[in-house]
Amino acid sequence: MSGGRTEAQELLDAFFHDRGWARRERGEGRIDYECGSRRRTILLGALAGEGFFLTAPVELREREPGTEVRYRWGEGAGAALGGSLGRRRAARAHQQTADALEAHLEHLGLLVQVRRA
Repeated sequence: MSGGRTEAQELLDAFFHDRGWARRERGEGRIDYECGSRRRTILLGALAGEGFFLTAPVELREREPGTEVRYRWGEGAGAALGGSLGRRRAARAHQQTADALEAHLEHLGLLVQVRRA
């Protein structure tokens, strides 16, 4: 995205906060955004519904001409807390969130490039 790291971090904080995710600092340039209930997900697994616990790992790196924002989640996202159903639920939620973030950045005129792995 175009813009500096501070601007990117503030924009991401607002984006995730508006969707009910809480910020958790993970170190220099690494942030986890979390939503749902860990307890409820441990007890009910993928059946926790809207309360299913998710973590969105985000990395920020200053690059020319702006800031690289990496939102990554793996094949195992949701598996520990919900098995195969949890993996599918997590993948769907992360994909929807990533698509919404892309659209949001494009709407603001800050999107430079998108790479999908």
